[in-house]
Amino acid sequence: MKLRASVTVTTVFVTLCIVAGLLAFAAFVHDSLWEKSVTDILEVTTQGQNALDTYFEKDLDTLDLFADELAAQSSSDAEIVDEKIALFDGNDSESTYLCVDLETGEVRRTSSGDHAVTITEEQFAEIEQHAERGVQDPFLDEATGVKSIGVYEKFTFADGVPGLVRKSKPLQEVADRYSLSFFANQGFSYVVNAGGGDIVIRSAHRNSNRTITSIYDIVGEEGNDPEVIQSFRSALEQGKSGVALFTYLGEDYVFCYAPLDSTDGWDLVSVIPNNVVMEQANTILEATFALCAAVLVGSVIVLAMYWRTSSTHRREIERMAYFDKLTGLYSSSKFELEGNAQLNAWRERSRRFVASADATGHRAAGGFAVAYLNIADFKLINDVDGYRRGDEVLCEVAAILKDVCGGDGFASRTAADHFIMFCSCGKPADMVARCREIVKRAEDIIAAGRPLSLHVGVCCSEDSPDAAVNELTDRARMAKTEGRQTGENVCMFNASMRDAMLRKADIEAAMEAALAAGEFFPMIQPKFSTDGTCVLGGEALVRWSRPGEGVVGPIEFIPLFEQNGFVLELDEYVFRAVCRDLKTWIDKGKPVVPISINVSRLHLYQADFVARYIGIKDEYGIPDGIVELEFTESMVLEDMDSAIDVIDRLRAAGFGCSIDDFGSGESSLNALKDLPADVLKLDRAFLFDRTASDKGKVVVKTIIDMAQKLEMKTVMEGVETSEQLSFIQTTSCDMVQGFVFSKPLAVEEFYRLLDDGR
Repeated sequence: MKLRASVTVTTVFVTLCIVAGLLAFAAFVHDSLWEKSVTDILEVTTQGQNALDTYFEKDLDTLDLFADELAAQSSSDAEIVDEKIALFDGNDSESTYLCVDLETGEVRRTSSGDHAVTITEEQFAEIEQHAERGVQDPFLDEATGVKSIGVYEKFTFADGVPGLVRKSKPLQEVADRYSLSFFANQGFSYVVNAGGGDIVIRSAHRNSNRTITSIYDIVGEEGNDPEVIQSFRSALEQGKSGVALFTYLGEDYVFCYAPLDSTDGWDLVSVIPNNVVMEQANTILEATFALCAAVLVGSVIVLAMYWRTSSTHRREIERMAYFDKLTGLYSSSKFELEGNAQLNAWRERSRRFVASADATGHRAAGGFAVAYLNIADFKLINDVDGYRRGDEVLCEVAAILKDVCGGDGFASRTAADHFIMFCSCGKPADMVARCREIVKRAEDIIAAGRPLSLHVGVCCSEDSPDAAVNELTDRARMAKTEGRQTGENVCMFNASMRDAMLRKADIEAAMEAALAAGEFFPMIQPKFSTDGTCVLGGEALVRWSRPGEGVVGPIEFIPLFEQNGFVLELDEYVFRAVCRDLKTWIDKGKPVVPISINVSRLHLYQADFVARYIGIKDEYGIPDGIVELEFTESMVLEDMDSAIDVIDRLRAAGFGCSIDDFGSGESSLNALKDLPADVLKLDRAFLFDRTASDKGKVVVKTIIDMAQKLEMKTVMEGVETSEQLSFIQTTSCDMVQGFVFSKPLAVEEFYRLLDDGR
């Protein structure tokens, strides 16, 4: 009996100990998992805060450059100010730049059109309260009415007038880009003003309350502890990071918050349902109570599950945030974090090296490089082989990058078929060699029936020692684009690429205003008889007289205008100017000769091209046979049917038509018989490539004779030397154009030459 009682007491005691132990263990698991999950969420919130701070700081750096550009100008020089605004707008199409004259209140921006905008007295008073630079509270854009957010900076024009510049984006774009999401999209975030708790940037998440205006409207309801609310408010106002738990609409929510250092009193607040945070913990608790009978075994299993689940949970968050799902490479954000960390460490080593060596300006040996890669014609692979094969190709390229990076580098897939790579780099040649190895190994991959081709751009940290990873990436992308245009698989960044980009942006920003201002003008190069005694025609060649820069040659702007389509307006402008000059000369009773005008290949795709040019010719009353349009050999052979149709209609309307640059490309002599052209202009390449040999001379003479038999006149372009002229004089060529007789002349000078009887 005593033994049974003893066993009973012992069993009850052990049972109570087991129950107490399990309850204590359950409480430990609950609290530990909650703290671990909240710590992870707070870390991701801090990363989001860092990303938003970096965004504002980069915008402020850009605004520094913008303000410096305008500070060098006079406030009264509206045209230059507008050009600067347009230049920055053109380089950043997603943002809006404006400048405010704080003396007159005038607002200048590219999107305001003809409507002048001035700031109100209320806005003047608000600006007076602003610091010298910073992040501006959300506002309604003056021109579009869209709620926007941006950064501002005060400055002074060169004439002493105070001013303010601002760069802004639609608020919703910033919210969509930087809003955080947690736990299978159950959590979301706000950016709030700590002073009053006003919500500055509101998440578009489905659980985000769109009716409240202050974060304190959420935490101030349903009997939340006033002391906890006050502690939360104080933490926000003092710029502290932390965690708070509040009840809202009958459900507990975890609030994680971190201050935005780049703003004046803003905080990033993440909101996550507590039951979502505790979902895994509750699963473990259920498993713990299910194993009550096996105390020791159950405890070990529960602990093992706890640590395993916690580790998996963290790895899942990191995998989602930091790795590309398809290839396993770093995400863009992870690439930026790791790259900047290594760059900062390298710069610190460089500073210590300089200090210890008592040197001036030398850095520690080595450095880093960023390569930007993309696959040529990747869309063709998806179209021909299918998207599954396209994904396989991306993974194969990723495997090559991982292998080539080795232990001292890493890679990322930024989007589609675009990759970036970060590696240590003793000298630029080492990185180029690595990239060439990647290109060569990629050629072993067969896709769309041919070896894979990569385009690679490289930028080394020694070329941009103070640049962040994003800047190195942008410059590597620029080098990749340059290499693609020049046919190089691997291309290094150099300063001339950036200069060319800025020059292109400058030209594009100025082209339309220049055309309206009459800065473009034609010059005419005479076409002489082969003995040089008589002017038989002329070719109109466009030039650009830029204020403060002088005359700009066509080689600098015509290729760009061909790309952006502006050449259509310019060609018509030149044609109209030539017709106007011809009419003036004809009305004076002076002699005239046919003038030829170049037209772009883009005209062939304009349905009203022929009608429009006929209308201009008729408007000025130009007689038939006096104006001639020049079509290059390449544009004609590119689409013979369209070219023949256009030429037939132009000739029927009294235009002369010529084939320009014949022989510059893959000429088809057989095509000549089908072309209803009046004139054949032989490219100057014939003079350099063929006339040096007897066989070459036979080819040139044969083409000229054949053209005449096809009832085409012939013009030899680019004749510069007496030796070249002597050869042409032995042929039956009709006209000579080149410096041997005359360079391009001003219009007045050309017509004086005609008037003198040449």
